[in-house]
Amino acid sequence: MKPTPITDEKDLLLRLRDGDEAAFTALYDRYAGRITAKLFRLLKSRELAQDILQDVFMKVWDVRATLDPERSFSAYLYTIAVNLAANSFRRSLREAYMRAEIGMGEESHNPIEEAIDARDRQDILHRALAKLPRRQREVYTLHKLEGKSYNEISQQLGITPSAINQHIHRATKSLRQALDPELGILLAILSASLSAT
Repeated sequence: MKPTPITDEKDLLLRLRDGDEAAFTALYDRYAGRITAKLFRLLKSRELAQDILQDVFMKVWDVRATLDPERSFSAYLYTIAVNLAANSFRRSLREAYMRAEIGMGEESHNPIEEAIDARDRQDILHRALAKLPRRQREVYTLHKLEGKSYNEISQQLGITPSAINQHIHRATKSLRQALDPELGILLAILSASLSAT
């Protein structure tokens, strides 16, 4: 007799925390399409979107023991995906700049410093999101990271489109103040890309 598939996300996350590969696969199947579509809209490259999707779920597997089943798993996935897309975008800009500057100046390419820098910036972004008031974080995540429309958010949370707009505006302002200028610019670019979709 086949086991009954578990569709409740909380149960899947609890099983994933214990290292259950079937639960991991079920969560992957549930979210891979949506995340790939979001990444493709951001990066305009199917291959890069697929690569980053794999990185997202590798990270999930690596930190599975620390997952909180009470928190929004979709928001967590979208945050990782957007952060990795931002890192990829920054890396591409840096590589283009380095190629243009080869042989001009004494500064050398240091991948260790870049890796530390990227990790530090990701931590800063996570801390900045965590400091937002609950409703601001919720609305911002639903609209900017999950791509939901104002109408969908209004129905889901029972708030007006004007309140949604205020929450997004305030959250974006807070995040830009908390982040250094370079990452703030990336956040603006990614937010514009997401809201245009």
